[in-house]
Amino acid sequence: MRTPSALLSLALLCLSAPPVGAQRPEDAPPKPAAGPEISGVPALIKAVTPALKDDALAGARISVAVERLDRRKKRRILSINPDLALHPASNTKLITTTAALSLLGPAYTWSTDLSASGEGDKVDTLYLTGRGDPRFVNESLWALVDEAVRGGLKAVTGDLVVDDTRFTADRLAPGFDEKDQDSAYRAASGAMSLNFNSMVIQVKPGDEAGQPPKVILRPDSGYAVVENTATTTAKGREALAVTAKPYKDRTLIQISGRIPLRSRGATVRKRIDNPALFAGLAAKLFLEKAGVKVKGKVKVGEAPRKGRRRLAREVSRTLGLAIVDINKLSNNFMAEQLLRTLGVQKGARGDWIAGAKVVHDFLRKEVGLKGDFRYVNGSGLFGDTAFSAAQMVQVLRHVHTATPPMPELAASLPLNGTDGTLRRRLRELPAGTVRAKTGTLDGVVCLSGYVTLKDGTLAAFSILINDLKGPAWKAWKIQDTILLALARYRP
Repeated sequence: MRTPSALLSLALLCLSAPPVGAQRPEDAPPKPAAGPEISGVPALIKAVTPALKDDALAGARISVAVERLDRRKKRRILSINPDLALHPASNTKLITTTAALSLLGPAYTWSTDLSASGEGDKVDTLYLTGRGDPRFVNESLWALVDEAVRGGLKAVTGDLVVDDTRFTADRLAPGFDEKDQDSAYRAASGAMSLNFNSMVIQVKPGDEAGQPPKVILRPDSGYAVVENTATTTAKGREALAVTAKPYKDRTLIQISGRIPLRSRGATVRKRIDNPALFAGLAAKLFLEKAGVKVKGKVKVGEAPRKGRRRLAREVSRTLGLAIVDINKLSNNFMAEQLLRTLGVQKGARGDWIAGAKVVHDFLRKEVGLKGDFRYVNGSGLFGDTAFSAAQMVQVLRHVHTATPPMPELAASLPLNGTDGTLRRRLRELPAGTVRAKTGTLDGVVCLSGYVTLKDGTLAAFSILINDLKGPAWKAWKIQDTILLALARYRP
């Protein structure tokens, strides 16, 4: 996973590209794709048929829909089982971010507060209150602490209380407790979260053979309990195992195996299990580094509504910017935070059931989806989610033709051969010809988005593949072949 600063740079870079359907006079549309022109639907079908008959798809279930985008009439130019509901994997993030843009608006922000009880420059109790910011990272926490210190905070005589009651006490999205449960991409969710609720663990050789390796945690706040049984060896190959699991109200990091003296070390990222305590202990560490002594303990509780004063507030980037990380980098944690925010703002409470109901109602009432579909979490990671290619295309059409339009969604999608999860794909095409969200799980390979046709018009597409027996790259190649043909297709 990229560092927070790298994520910020990438997000700003990605948003510099023009959104689909919103060109300025100085912008030039992608140049037509090289290769012989394909004219008419029969020729298009003939061009993609060999790819669809590839042995890699033997036994797989496929749903494909491609429609030209215009305001006059739907014009489907390619379809294969378009109404077959399949698991869309991370294409689900298109659903989540579209609902959020429509219901919350692209200017929506999250805020995180430091407040206090007591008078003067010393406070009795300090409160850290989170409201679901999906990208609250070390830099955000430092900014919050710095503002409080510049405002006169010098010492805390009592406890630091972390208030994460904006969301319910549930921590794991539906499907996140399957298989390997310590992966950072299955991070726990919480109203007060830090660093995508994951911890960086660096393991380096000891100074001499026979010694345990050195373990460096970031942030090293005392949250994690480390059990290190690994050994430094004089020579040989590195064979380390680093695992994480819940331990009381914290996370136990277990390190075993061996690491040779000449090794440069290993760095891994694991999820943590108690987001509020994790953030609170980091806040205490940062405060003390800034010269503010916290004499009491870090506790998880609820801040009183009265009798406290705000010392600092950190406001997040806008939703329009936040969804860049969700779609270009396929950030699962951020997608789940967004879904729970929808539950709080537009539903009954900050959990997955309420959030999913908000999205379900949006799809039925605003987008007009018909037929069966299932939506259970915001990221599409495992769970029981299911949509058809026709439904995915309908969502993409809604974004493109909505009043007012939502160009932020298109700007958040990876660009072929350029960035995000499409940076190594479709390099044969001019950058920006394809803007699409990838989705990959075991046996599931999906791709949905926008493609510029030969005549410069746009089409929305969705290519969903389930029950794939072979490696994912074979399905990527088939999807790319279809898109290469579409880029040469002249209606």
